[in-house]
Amino acid sequence: MTHLSEEALLEKIKNREIFTATIDGGGFTLKIEKYEPAMSAAIHDGGNMRPELMDNCLLSKSERYYEEDPYTASFVSQQPITLTAHDSRYEYDLNRTTDECVYETAWGKECWKTPQSQEVIVTSKEKHAQFYRIVSAVVEALAEDFGQCIVYDNHSYNYRRHERTDLPVFNLGTTSVKSEKWRPVIGRWLQTLKNMKVDGVDITAAENDIFYGKGNLAGHCHGLYDNVLVLATESKKVFMNELTGEPDKNVLPSLQQAYNAAVKENTASYIKKNIQAER
Repeated sequence: MTHLSEEALLEKIKNREIFTATIDGGGFTLKIEKYEPAMSAAIHDGGNMRPELMDNCLLSKSERYYEEDPYTASFVSQQPITLTAHDSRYEYDLNRTTDECVYETAWGKECWKTPQSQEVIVTSKEKHAQFYRIVSAVVEALAEDFGQCIVYDNHSYNYRRHERTDLPVFNLGTTSVKSEKWRPVIGRWLQTLKNMKVDGVDITAAENDIFYGKGNLAGHCHGLYDNVLVLATESKKVFMNELTGEPDKNVLPSLQQAYNAAVKENTASYIKKNIQAER
C-alpha cells in the first residue's frame, strides 16, 4: 500500500488524480477510482492503537472490538471513492469533535491505567483533525465539480444490549440535516435500504429510530456545507455475533454484496435525478 503525507494527498485531490493511499502514520486509507458526487466512509472500521496507548489501555482487544464497527468498510469497498479509518475509536473517536474525541471513560468503563499525558492527547487530536481536513478536501472537490455531493457514513450497532426486539436492521439518522431540499434523496436511500435482500435476514429500515445522525462526520459536513448531505446509516450487527466477534458465514457475505449493490444503485439514481437533471 502506498503511504503519502497529508500534503501529497491534498495535492492529488486538487489535481483530481486517481489513486489509493494510506496517510503517513496509518490512520486511514483514501481510495479514488473516479470522481463522482458520492463518498463512502467507514470511520469506526479499524482497531489499531499506538503502542504507548496499547500499553496503557485497561480494555482487552475483544472489549474494544465490541464497540467498534468491524466489516463496515467491506459494505462499501466496491464504491469508487472510499475513506476507511484504521485506528480504534479508543485512540480518538472520529464521530466526536476534535475537542471531545479522546475518551477517559467509555460505555461505563475506565479506559486507561494512568491518565494520558498532554503530549499523547495532542497527537491523537491532531490525527483526528487531519482526517477531517481530508474529508473537507474531498467533499469540497466533489461539490466544486458537481455542485453537490452525498456521503455514505456507515456504522454498525450492538442490539442485544437493548430490551427492544423490533430494532431496525438499518437506521438512517437525519436530525443534523438542515434543509428540506434533501428530503427526496433521504427518502430514496431509505427505500433502497428497505428493498435490500440479504440471506437469512428480514430487512427492516427506519429513520431516526434508535440513532439520530448526531455524529461528528454528519455534524462536520452539515455544519460547513449546504451542498453536502451525509447519510448516517447504522447496520444492526446481524452479520456477526456481537458478543464473540465471530462473523456469520452466510449473512456477512450476502450483506456485503447487497449493501455495495444498494449504494451503487442509490448513487446512480442520485446522479440522474439531482446532478444531471439540474444541468
